Amino acid sequence: MPMRALLNKFISIFKIELQDLEEDINDLLEVQEKRKDSQEITNYVYMGNKGILLNEISAVRELLDSISTIDAYQYESVEAMIADVKRMLDQRIKDCAFPEVLHSLVQRKFEKVCTYVMGPENSQH
Repeated sequence: MPMRALLNKFISIFKIELQDLEEDINDLLEVQEKRKDSQEITNYVYMGNKGILLNEISAVRELLDSISTIDAYQYESVEAMIADVKRMLDQRIKDCAFPEVLHSLVQRKFEKVCTYVMGPENSQH
């Protein structure tokens, strides 16, 4: 596969993984609402959980926006782009004080895409 196609493939798949993460968080939000409605949790607990989940959704959307600005054609290699994307993600998460759990989830998605695109033997990021 030509390098440019591989670079674009990486970005496209990573976007899909982040969108999947956003959907998972939205599903958690729905579960919390059902738990509140069934009085399994109090409104106070629900509002606290909802605030955290909405913050995580906002953070994932910010990361998606950042990923969308990446120009795969500026990179000489897939490895260089992956290293740059990792630095950008880590900096964005730090600058915006995203929850630690979100950093862990995004890191797992990132590693999954690296393994898929680069192969398990080349994806030690």
